[in-house]
Amino acid sequence: MKISKFRDLTFIDINKEQAIVIACDSSGAIGNKERDLVQVDPKILGDLTVQVVLKEILAIGAEPITIVNTLSVEMNDTGERIIEGIKKAVEPLGLTDIQIITGSTEENFPVCQTGMGITIIGMIDRNNWKQPRAVSCSLAVVVGIPKVGHEILEDEGDILSIQHLLELKNNPSIYEILPVGSKGILYELKEIARTNNLTFCLDENMILDLNKSAGPATCAIISIDENEYEKLKERFPIPVNRIGRFK
Repeated sequence: MKISKFRDLTFIDINKEQAIVIACDSSGAIGNKERDLVQVDPKILGDLTVQVVLKEILAIGAEPITIVNTLSVEMNDTGERIIEGIKKAVEPLGLTDIQIITGSTEENFPVCQTGMGITIIGMIDRNNWKQPRAVSCSLAVVVGIPKVGHEILEDEGDILSIQHLLELKNNPSIYEILPVGSKGILYELKEIARTNNLTFCLDENMILDLNKSAGPATCAIISIDENEYEKLKERFPIPVNRIGRFK
């Protein structure tokens, strides 16, 4: 059995045809408890946190088979609300949430600050899978706007959703998608270049802050055919901004 790492993902080869892909994320001090620094409905917390991991799994081309929530809160009622958010996040996939969602809660001690972890296990059928890869001369484009903390609660339609990601995946002009998290756009841009043996050239006069945290993957970098960029920018429901070119 071969185990390998690719960026933040862990690949486990089951046999020559199948591989498991594992991704995870965590959250702390965000919720509706006394000592939470960002006050938010636990349902929103569950929705946004699972989206981070789900976007990573979907972007690499794996099919989610198990979602594990490890909640450092009581089930009634904070845990229940978080799980409601998790179920909401997976709705666009048409999955049977009762079968794929599992986890644990803290029932021994009272909790005054919210903490949670999410792990998603996905499956790849190598007979029908080709690893997404950015290509030379394609454009580096950001879909969505990097936002974090209270900015997300005040969002007016700038954030990348699961449905948006599925639309991007179905676009044959897009070669690779990489969700952006807390390390910012520039870090992930360098990761795409590094893992594809490419370099990149940044455009001048960009409107995006390339170092700002994108929180729960509120945007993604895509590698796209230059001839299709304007069409995507015009038709896509959230902001689409060119930031450079892969070389």
